[in-house]
Amino acid sequence: MLSPHEYARLDATALSELIRQGEVTAFEVLDAAIARIEALNPQINAIVETQYDAARAAISAGLPDGPFRGVPFAIKDLHTLVRGSRLSHGSAFFADHVSDHDSAIVAKARAAGLVILGRTNTPEFGLNSTTESAFLGATHNPWNLERSAGGSSGGSGAAVASGMLPMAHATDSGGSTRIPAACCGVIGLKPTRGRILAGLDVGEGWHDNFHAFAITRSVRDTALLLDLLKNIDEPAPTYAPGPQVSYRSLLQSPPPQGLRIGVIRRPASGVPVAAECLDGLDATIQLLEGLGHSVQPLALAFDTASVAKGFLTMLASSVASTVAHHEAKTGRKAVPSDFQATVWDTLMIGRTLSAGELNAAIAGVHMTAATILRQTKAFDVVLSPTVATEPPLLGTLDASAGSIESFLPKVFGFAPFTSMYNVTGQPAISLPLATSASGLPIGMQFAAAPGREDLLIALAAQLEAASDWPQRQRALIERL
Repeated sequence: MLSPHEYARLDATALSELIRQGEVTAFEVLDAAIARIEALNPQINAIVETQYDAARAAISAGLPDGPFRGVPFAIKDLHTLVRGSRLSHGSAFFADHVSDHDSAIVAKARAAGLVILGRTNTPEFGLNSTTESAFLGATHNPWNLERSAGGSSGGSGAAVASGMLPMAHATDSGGSTRIPAACCGVIGLKPTRGRILAGLDVGEGWHDNFHAFAITRSVRDTALLLDLLKNIDEPAPTYAPGPQVSYRSLLQSPPPQGLRIGVIRRPASGVPVAAECLDGLDATIQLLEGLGHSVQPLALAFDTASVAKGFLTMLASSVASTVAHHEAKTGRKAVPSDFQATVWDTLMIGRTLSAGELNAAIAGVHMTAATILRQTKAFDVVLSPTVATEPPLLGTLDASAGSIESFLPKVFGFAPFTSMYNVTGQPAISLPLATSASGLPIGMQFAAAPGREDLLIALAAQLEAASDWPQRQRALIERL
């Protein structure tokens, strides 16, 4: 028998090994996960829909013999279909939307043996860097319940950090995997554009800024899950460049040596960065230099106002498309009371955009991507803080009033380092390498050239072994 506390201490690799060796059954692991969720979720609000019966039915029917056979998993409630599950996008307007099939990434997760037991929380349409909405409520940070878990994959970040789940699905259109990973003290990888086929479903995401993967607690889980979810055979608009390697096998190789690492201390937007984030950056630089890497300053310069305008155009068109599809399917028209104020404003902008405006926005963002890639190409890896402050108090980033144009600068002010890698399509990972004076996690972000997840995973494994973040994660789980 596996107790909920014993379950919470284990990563997905360890859980799957126990099941494979016959020491526990998939049913026992599921029961432990459910008990942990039922004990903690009322305070944290990370899981917003449960599918316990469907999970038991999947185990009873016989799970695929994948590497994560029997390991519990949850899917973010945004842009991703799970058959028999509500997909609300964090919005009351979609409260009655139940999916009739799985998105491609969900199908791959099932094929890997993962047991899907529910949905994780998200802000409405993912338009916030904190997970707070009128429809689904706020997700509380497990390190301090008064603080944000980040967004928009905050439910997944909090579920993993608290030990409800060993890993969970996440999406990222401007930092939505990396921001909650930083706030919750876990690992968040945004793969190269095209590495993962999320699914070719209506309302999939924010054009080619949209990326999907997961939040994890261990680098070995990150590596193996990327092996299992990467797209190598399904038809897709984009395929990622780079070596077709086994990411898990990299962990058996010697650690990387002598990497050229560029360090960004100040974002191109010029917004201030808190001293404790810069202190964490300095400590990370010292760690990297001790491991034999070469660290040099890097000052990026690009038109952040133009990128923000392009982002708004793309996300507004995406919201308008998703809402219009649901209106056509249900015959119900959207009204302001269905949405938070900033989301309704975004929808109104999307409905007035011309095709020419959308085309120009996409072209402008792509040109900025070229500018960023030219400035970073001399480095193997680029390092920055993931976000500009420690996790903010809940309610600080309030999307319930005002316009989206006045709200987005607050979002980008908190997370000024992340969205540029959605623009370029580069892989980027947030690692929990620092803490604030009050003991809250502070993430450090590493990015590499398109296609070089292998480099990020090898470096992450080296840093995991050289730092104390695994001990800090375990201490939180023991405390909860």
